[in-house]
Amino acid sequence: MSTLEVIGLVIMLGVCGFTLLRGGSTERRAALAVSFAWIASTVADMDWWTGVQWGILLIDAALAVFLVWLSTRSRRIWPAVAAAGVVLIVLTHIAFLTSATMRQAGFFTVYYLWSYLVLGAVLWGGVTAPRRQTR
Repeated sequence: MSTLEVIGLVIMLGVCGFTLLRGGSTERRAALAVSFAWIASTVADMDWWTGVQWGILLIDAALAVFLVWLSTRSRRIWPAVAAAGVVLIVLTHIAFLTSATMRQAGFFTVYYLWSYLVLGAVLWGGVTAPRRQTR
């Protein structure tokens, strides 16, 4: 794993861990899905600097479908922002597939930028979630 990947993993675990502890049902579902997709993408990463990452594309597409579905069942804005971020990630994959001039470094720069948008939305969901009742 590269230093960038380790930093991203630590940030993701912190954000999703906080949201799992603090959030309601929607927030916990999103945090679990994002955590699973992030870790699965790390495992599926075949070679960081060459070629199309087909496994990661499929994982990101599945996450996008799930977050879009989740956002349709919520009255809050953050799930739609998280879903939009993952849709932008999938579109980045497609742009890389269709562009002969897009460099791998540019792809990963944009990929991480959208990933942090998704984490920011999930964090916002955890911070603003109504407090759960404990009995």
